[in-house]
Amino acid sequence: QLIKPISVTIIIPPKPYYIKPVAMCASTVSSKMLAAIAETEGFLFNETLTGFKYIGSRAVELSQEEKYRPLFLYEEAIGFCCGDVVFDKDGLTAAGVMAQLVRDTYRVGLTLNQHMQSLYDKYGFFASNNGYYYCSDPNITNKIIESIRNNGTYNMTNNVIGGGGKGEYSYEVKSIRDLGYPGYDSTTIDKKPTLPISKSSPMITISFTNGCTAQFRASGTEPKFKFYIEMRGKPGVPKDVVEKDLYEMSAVLLEELLQPDFHGLVKP
Repeated sequence: QLIKPISVTIIIPPKPYYIKPVAMCASTVSSKMLAAIAETEGFLFNETLTGFKYIGSRAVELSQEEKYRPLFLYEEAIGFCCGDVVFDKDGLTAAGVMAQLVRDTYRVGLTLNQHMQSLYDKYGFFASNNGYYYCSDPNITNKIIESIRNNGTYNMTNNVIGGGGKGEYSYEVKSIRDLGYPGYDSTTIDKKPTLPISKSSPMITISFTNGCTAQFRASGTEPKFKFYIEMRGKPGVPKDVVEKDLYEMSAVLLEELLQPDFHGLVKP
């Protein structure tokens, strides 16, 4: 008995998804290590405001409107989004990716600590000092922000913060961004921030030439004034050296810019 031929329709798929250029995102208060990796490896990195609603929304824009493939999104303390199954923090996909990382790392005879050290050797060690002071009076938090602004000088003397503008504990400023109203960014041509500004929820970011980034904002949900201070060490500089530099500088910045005793801030 003859077998009748089967008609087969061949569908040529569209341009493969995997060849889209890669993008990654993180909120502005998260570690700058991801941005450093992007700079070295040549993929797109975008910063957003704090909160996964902003991170996820930006990933959707990158995927649908700008034709990128967002591979990794994250926020400090703590949320991860791996891949494009859902553009929100998702512990299930993060656990799956972590399991793959563990398997592949141990398969080549390394521990996770050794794997992380290989990243630090290539991109530098990033040390963070994130914390807060209790402050229940919104008027005080507004005064702190205004004191940091200091009529637009941002407490700088000859482009330096700390040490009266000179000496060992003075730090040269690289850039300043103020997301309060009306907004300011020293790195843009028109001096306007690319991120949205807010009169009620200002945040000030100060970057220094030594690799440190300091960010200050009032919590939107708790009676706290928050700070995020990170030091980027150069590749090859040991962890303990970077951490020592970070905590020395943190002490100067918190005292000079926040004036905790004068403003009645309470340590946790």
